[in-house]
Amino acid sequence: WQVWHLTGGLPVAVDLALEIDLLSDATSTAKANALFHLSKEAIKRRLLDELWKAKAATAPRSLAAVLVSEPVLEAVRKEVRRRTTYNSDVREIEKIIRADVVRAELQT
Repeated sequence: WQVWHLTGGLPVAVDLALEIDLLSDATSTAKANALFHLSKEAIKRRLLDELWKAKAATAPRSLAAVLVSEPVLEAVRKEVRRRTTYNSDVREIEKIIRADVVRAELQT
């Protein structure tokens, strides 16, 4: 089973929100918990929306954007200074993170 999330706009974004493989090696409990998101009760409580929000927030592209945000870069700069006594520039750290830490296809 697959559940897809459609995001309106141009272009329309289509992302996999939930995938359940009933023939996988996962436990029956794990499969039942995943299938619960498709039940009438879960739909009434909008649990599938919450699952999608959590998945989108922790997607690699979202986390990559967080890693190169100003507050995180500033915190990394301070930690580097604390550990090594080298006072680097935030732009230098950003350049290194973009070049060596975060894959190119995840960068916006």
